[in-house]
Amino acid sequence: MDFRRIEVIFLIVFFSLDIFLFLSFRNSQQLVSSTSTNTSTVTEMRKRNISFGSLDTKNGNAYYLGSQPDDSLAQNVQKLRNQKVEYENVNHTLVSTLNNPITVTTANRTEVMNKFVKKESNILFGKDYKYAPQLSSSSQMIYVPTGSLGEVYDKTAQLVFSVSEGEVVGYTQTYVKKLIVLHEKQPIKSEKEIVTNLYANSEIPNNSKISYANLAYTKLLEANDSTIYIPVWFVTIRNKDSKVSTTKKVNAFTGNIIKSSTNGDNYSAQ
Repeated sequence: MDFRRIEVIFLIVFFSLDIFLFLSFRNSQQLVSSTSTNTSTVTEMRKRNISFGSLDTKNGNAYYLGSQPDDSLAQNVQKLRNQKVEYENVNHTLVSTLNNPITVTTANRTEVMNKFVKKESNILFGKDYKYAPQLSSSSQMIYVPTGSLGEVYDKTAQLVFSVSEGEVVGYTQTYVKKLIVLHEKQPIKSEKEIVTNLYANSEIPNNSKISYANLAYTKLLEANDSTIYIPVWFVTIRNKDSKVSTTKKVNAFTGNIIKSSTNGDNYSAQ
């Protein structure tokens, strides 16, 4: 792709981002003020049998990021061995069925699959991925890309292994070669602010446990074949009675609770 076309694409992306920033600012002015994040709020949560570890009060900073479609998987597919592979051009997705399914147990599957992922004849660019237990379940093991800008929890850049009856039978993979900073660094809400805001909005039920509270990037929107990512807090809440876990998503910039996913992902597991 020539430089002129790249320049035009990102001018369009910047324009779309500016519109979104304006709308986010306006919406944030309308956001209901959350319960105070002082000690009394934390005490109230514990009285309602809501368990959690130490909540970080540091706000930190994050970016708006962008990426463009990438065919690195298709260009390197010949390196893979002992698997039947198909590549879907529309979604830039590699779909693989292993010739020899991998036997795993609940206790050893992370160790076994971590070793499998690191070998390039098994997984392309495997060293760029990290296991994400927060997104995984008994039937799926999900790996996400991790780098200097942070982790990405999104189907546009994800490695998903299918587990059936104690065997890993195959996987789907998407890949983003490079993330581009689209906007200067901005302050984000702290873990404590996010959790107490969820509680204030009745998103954390009594008799539950906060299993994970992780910050990662996820897709906001697409503009002219480019993808824009924003930082999102992923907070997983496990009901102590039903043992069912649900993951809430919160915009790290504004503190808005994301009621429905922008990218169709439904991060919930049992």
